[in-house]
Amino acid sequence: MEKLRNRKEWIKNAIIIFLIVMLILTFCSDSIMNMYLPEVSTEAVTSGKIQESIRGTGAAELSKGYQVKLKESRTIKQINVKVGQAVKVGDVLFTLEPSDGTELDTAKSTYVELQAEYQKKLLGTDYSYDKEKLAIKNAKDDYDKAVESLNGIDSKNAAIAKKQRKLAKYDAKITKYENNIIAYDAEIADLSAKTDVATLQADLTAKQRTLTTLKNELTDIEADLAALQAQGGDQAAIVELQRQKRDKGVEVTNAQNDVTFAENEVKKANDNIKLLDTAKSNKEKANNNLNNYKVKQATLTTEIETLKASVPQKSEAEALVAEKENTWNTLVLEYESKKREDNHTQETEKIELNAAKQKLIAQKKLVEDLMADSVKTEIKAEQEGQVANIAVAPGDISQPETPLAVIASDKDGFEVKVSVTKEQAAKVKTGQTANVENFWGDVKAAVASISADAENPGSSVITFAVSGENINEGDSLSISIGGESKMYDLVVPRSSVFEDNNGKFVLTLDSKNTPLGNRYIATRHDVEVLAQNDTSAAISTDLNGYEYVIVAASEAITPGEQVKLKE
Repeated sequence: MEKLRNRKEWIKNAIIIFLIVMLILTFCSDSIMNMYLPEVSTEAVTSGKIQESIRGTGAAELSKGYQVKLKESRTIKQINVKVGQAVKVGDVLFTLEPSDGTELDTAKSTYVELQAEYQKKLLGTDYSYDKEKLAIKNAKDDYDKAVESLNGIDSKNAAIAKKQRKLAKYDAKITKYENNIIAYDAEIADLSAKTDVATLQADLTAKQRTLTTLKNELTDIEADLAALQAQGGDQAAIVELQRQKRDKGVEVTNAQNDVTFAENEVKKANDNIKLLDTAKSNKEKANNNLNNYKVKQATLTTEIETLKASVPQKSEAEALVAEKENTWNTLVLEYESKKREDNHTQETEKIELNAAKQKLIAQKKLVEDLMADSVKTEIKAEQEGQVANIAVAPGDISQPETPLAVIASDKDGFEVKVSVTKEQAAKVKTGQTANVENFWGDVKAAVASISADAENPGSSVITFAVSGENINEGDSLSISIGGESKMYDLVVPRSSVFEDNNGKFVLTLDSKNTPLGNRYIATRHDVEVLAQNDTSAAISTDLNGYEYVIVAASEAITPGEQVKLKE
């Protein structure tokens, strides 16, 4: 019994000890686990401005310097310098064979052609208006005769009226109605010929289309002229466009006049339709009255008709006067228009003559220069410096205006070329100043040009113009330049941006409550870096802007892993 009791007591004590140990381990598990968790540091996501800095390193090279060129093709007999050799003004660089170029002959031939063209333009155009003046004089004479004939009608009608007074009352009334009928007939005939609205409207539409076309052409010429002037284009081309603009303006004016005239004709035709109905009604009434009187006085009607037949109709005479006046006025307008056009042509001819003269002068200067160059057998340096490049060999035939050699000088400064991404190149501008970070003293740098990187498609080359003391060709220069400063909603420390095969990302520190206390989890968020500098990066992601991102860790962290904060 004693042994059984001792055994039970031992089991009881063992169970108590086990429970105490398990309780201690439970309460200490948090501390034990934290001992092995990665330790991290965090910073808050903020908003703010970032001015992205672009950095690069390149070797200092002498600027392009002076290019040695010839205006005509010549055979290189001897090269008197070497690449890297220092030369002074007047040193002989190349010796040439006697002139064997064809440029001089071509230039002389062109000069003769330009001279002939200039002589032709000197002759000008003979502007004579004798034919137009004679036609205007004849038209004026025809108009005067028509007016004289119209004025004579009144005297003839007075004689008829004298005889009509001898007639009885019926005679007078018959004469009155006959005169009215004749007037109505003339009016109806005149109005009938002036009521074709459809034809006149079609003519108006055609003229309006012509006017629209001419205006569009004038607009195109003005746009081409403005673009060419803005680009500082060839003066001859500008002058030609100005001439086209003036000529097209005259065509637009004439077309507008044609449209206005056609519009008036359409309006007149519509008015004439109403007048024609009235004239027909009046004629019908006059015919009824005339027929009543003709029954009673047929003999007198015959006598009056015979007398009136010898008198010209006034309406016809008036129409003839209007026709002759219109012909006369048209010839005068055409004469004035021709004179205006000729004046424009004369001004254009003066401009073209001056342009031909300038071409002739320039070509003469070219011939003189080529003649002077053709007797030279030596090419001498025109500035001191160092021979940076030789592009020909003895026996080669040089091409006009193609560099034979390049003489560079440190007086012209240096240039440094840095390859960057196209996105970075888009953030800087030509002329923007930059910093040389690895040289002390008065060193200046600026963006000279931005071009495509031929060796790295998708990249660009920024060429910096650099000047200053103690810089030698071949020195490695580290250059930085600030891009545009912008405001961004999400800005994080640059050290918080990581990258793997799936792209760039940040890890946020997310808190999770448990019975044993808070647990911290590293959560991944894929990001796009919009801009960055030495310390910060602007990102685009699904964050709200109040999170904390991990900037450092005691060991590599896997997204979703539990971590602890650095104390």
